[in-house]
Amino acid sequence: MSEYRIDKIRHAVAITLVHGHRIEGDLFLQASAPFRAGPEDPLDLLNNADRFLPVAAADGEVLLVQKSQVAHAAIGLPRDDDTVDRGVVGMHVELTLVDGSAWSGSIFPELRDARPRLVDFLNESPLAFIALFAHDRVLLVNRRHVAFARAVS
Repeated sequence: MSEYRIDKIRHAVAITLVHGHRIEGDLFLQASAPFRAGPEDPLDLLNNADRFLPVAAADGEVLLVQKSQVAHAAIGLPRDDDTVDRGVVGMHVELTLVDGSAWSGSIFPELRDARPRLVDFLNESPLAFIALFAHDRVLLVNRRHVAFARAVS
């Protein structure tokens, strides 16, 4: 790292914008996350205060994507699964977006004993994007583009 350049970790992503345009490329992540141990992950990047997201498109061009226009972003499943170690239980849900697409998977909210419902998580979470774990990927969904949600068994 030089004094003029901060090295980043590239992470593959497929972004779908509100109007259906799809951008495939790489995100640029920090080597360390700002609020926890370990490297920054795509959810950290989408939920930070910056309004624009730099994405290296497949053709090499760097696009600055406005986060509010991102309906969802798909990334690969994490290599490590620490949910068992942390005792986290997933909540199986289906999210239907304003464009009519529906996505099923599990979310892992930090629930309080007094407020364990899906509606509580959706209403009280300060995060703009939530992670929906499907069998083959993680979908980072912009909560502003969720038309409705339901718990599934």
